[in-house]
Amino acid sequence: MSQTARFQETLRRLAIIDETFVEEAAGTCLGPAGALTLDPRTALLLQLGALVATGASPECLQWSTGRAMAAGVADDEIADVLLAIAPVAGIGRVFSAAPEVAIALGYDITAALEELDDRSPADTESAQHGRGGRESLNQIVNSLFHVSLSLHAAAAGVPVDAAREFISDALQRLDQAICEIRRHALISRDQNYRVESGPEHPEFGSNSTR
Repeated sequence: MSQTARFQETLRRLAIIDETFVEEAAGTCLGPAGALTLDPRTALLLQLGALVATGASPECLQWSTGRAMAAGVADDEIADVLLAIAPVAGIGRVFSAAPEVAIALGYDITAALEELDDRSPADTESAQHGRGGRESLNQIVNSLFHVSLSLHAAAAGVPVDAAREFISDALQRLDQAICEIRRHALISRDQNYRVESGPEHPEFGSNSTR
């Protein structure tokens, strides 16, 4: 079969939803890819990228990463897949997938970040401010995520009373997120003001002693 005829046959079978053909050719039954012209390593990297782009579950991401590793794909290549698909999949999807891929690679990101914090001067005001900023950002993101869930639920054709509850919950969480953003902005402004002001000038100190 020529290459032209092969791609036509592939597209025709996909168009008529030929599940048996897809299972045999693409290895969707957890087995190796069959009649693909792509080499197995490339096919597995593409599958991993597709899972990340579609927001697959942590288990699927770890499983797909493990399959790629078993096929001899290097850790750097797997990490580069995340960078390569970020412009089209969205940074949020890539950020969410990175910890799960790291687990499959045997790299504990959480422990690594804690180790970096331990090496930094933890008692300095800037370090404390940085940790507080990360915590605030997490709270804001979680609040906005729940706002989105509530609004989607309200728009899903539920009864009026239930929709009102979802909208009320969304507004409450949105208020919390706004308050947290304002609080963090005030802290950041105060921090920047103290840094820009700097320590007292020596002459001020000398005048006070006269």
